[in-house]
Amino acid sequence: MKRSHRPRFSLPARLLFLGLVLAACHADGAGDSASGNSAAIRSGTFGFDDGSGLHPDGWQLGTSNRRKGSADAVWERLPDATAPSSPNALALTDARGHYGQAFNLCWTSAVSLADVDVQVAVRIDGGTEDQGGGPAWRVGGENDYYAARWNPLEDNFRVYSIQDGERRQLDTARVRADTKSWHTIRVRHVGDSITCWFDGQELLHATDTTLRGPGGVGLWTKADATTRFDDLTVKPAPER
Repeated sequence: MKRSHRPRFSLPARLLFLGLVLAACHADGAGDSASGNSAAIRSGTFGFDDGSGLHPDGWQLGTSNRRKGSADAVWERLPDATAPSSPNALALTDARGHYGQAFNLCWTSAVSLADVDVQVAVRIDGGTEDQGGGPAWRVGGENDYYAARWNPLEDNFRVYSIQDGERRQLDTARVRADTKSWHTIRVRHVGDSITCWFDGQELLHATDTTLRGPGGVGLWTKADATTRFDDLTVKPAPER
């Protein structure tokens, strides 16, 4: 009986093929865990549980309007049994020397979207001049992005555009919430329309054309606010 001929591949070739298949599945699958040093993906959740110590590999730090001689804030993955997806949370732990209009940003370009639905859990750690924070999106660099944040010192929830380090308020709502608990901020930005939720309540609406193109996602605080974050989830937001 004549046997059919099957081409044989070397072990390195087979391993390379398997790696490409797995990478494709990871990048395209909604809800997958996302790695900070991966290629651009369409959706994912950053739980910050992979490793410990300083901010995740591949993430970038930046500070708008930093005072001369001051360094970027320190961001660390900390053990936190209270975090929505323990054991870790990502925390800004040290913003000494940051005052006034200093904006602290930790972001990744692993996700690059314009129309985006982003959500993150937030818990207050401290801050004398400022407290709180929230997600950033359409991030083009440390001076250009959108941000939504909760500030318990002011009892408000606001959304901003930041361009060339200049912040412009787009909408505000009054919010009073327990500073010892985790809270959820969600943002949906499609075209020039922005909607923001705090703990599931739709509170902010804005129309803005400052930054139109796709960008990364990240986390934001102001001045000396020390804050921790968990479960940064991002996905495309198609038009309704």
